[in-house]
Amino acid sequence: MNRIALLLALACTGWPGVAQKVRVDYDHTLAYSHYRTYQWIALPESPPANGQFPNQLMQERIVRFIKDAMAAKGLRRVETGADVLISYQMNVTEQPQFTTVGSGWGWGWGSEFSTTTTETIFIGTLVIDIMDSRQKQLIFQGASIATISSRPQKNTKSFERPSTRYLRSILRSPSHKRKRTGKPRQVHSTSVPTEITGV
Repeated sequence: MNRIALLLALACTGWPGVAQKVRVDYDHTLAYSHYRTYQWIALPESPPANGQFPNQLMQERIVRFIKDAMAAKGLRRVETGADVLISYQMNVTEQPQFTTVGSGWGWGWGSEFSTTTTETIFIGTLVIDIMDSRQKQLIFQGASIATISSRPQKNTKSFERPSTRYLRSILRSPSHKRKRTGKPRQVHSTSVPTEITGV
């Protein structure tokens, strides 16, 4: 009886959080090798849903691993006149998590009961945008989605690994890519936000 109750409890328990997801979109016709410099810009900020994430320390970590990825591919940061403009935004949403625990099958195995509890988890979406400064066009966007943990190191790992991977991948030497010919293809247009200073 106890074994059955345990199996049923495990079967009905909602696993906490969501599976980590990554979404990437970029201009496939563009030769990225001619970009040599980058500049930070800012997007409109919205307060986190839980009022805590990302705090200043996490923001500094995000900036650091983006800078490291750019440096690893030979891009140098400048204050003005950069080839590309980079920005990031962390969006936090709340999601209910239901956990149901039951015991007994109800067919002669004894009384059947179940208990459902609800807790709120926070899902973070880190969006990194890269824009061609001359064309004023978005040429790359990567999004990493993960459950926010109470452990800062886990949060850093959840967002740093996928972000660094796709940034270094798209900024690799694109010798196999076609060079842009004719009128540039517009992937997504956006206005240039205010520049960040002191990052």
